[in-house]
Amino acid sequence: MKGTLLLYRPGKREPEVSDFALEPSREEVERAIGGRFDMIAGFLSIEHCGIVRRCVAVADGDARAKNAPLNVTATLLWDAALRRDFGITLVRADGPRADALFGSIAVLFLHNEAEIANQKPEIGSRRSRLF
Repeated sequence: MKGTLLLYRPGKREPEVSDFALEPSREEVERAIGGRFDMIAGFLSIEHCGIVRRCVAVADGDARAKNAPLNVTATLLWDAALRRDFGITLVRADGPRADALFGSIAVLFLHNEAEIANQKPEIGSRRSRLF
């Protein structure tokens, strides 16, 4: 199994990207997001490198209570997933946002067999190692 973890931090437009060969443990993901692991409802897909992928997205369940900063990028990606997968949005008909994400957000997805077979090293990529 090969996969990728995208870590979206508040105030950053681009994620920190980490590839994994073994599924990260809950503790590793909690360390990356800085708190208690909580699934983000409806955040089931993400477009990454031009490909829409099924994913799992998690946040620190206590981020809002900790007064963590708004994560604009992750909120926009969540809204895009809701629109793509369910035809709904985070924006209410009267204008304000119904919800938002705070703190660091981790998005994990697996690679399919064709991607693994055709994978080429990326020159100048911004890959990091979280684990």
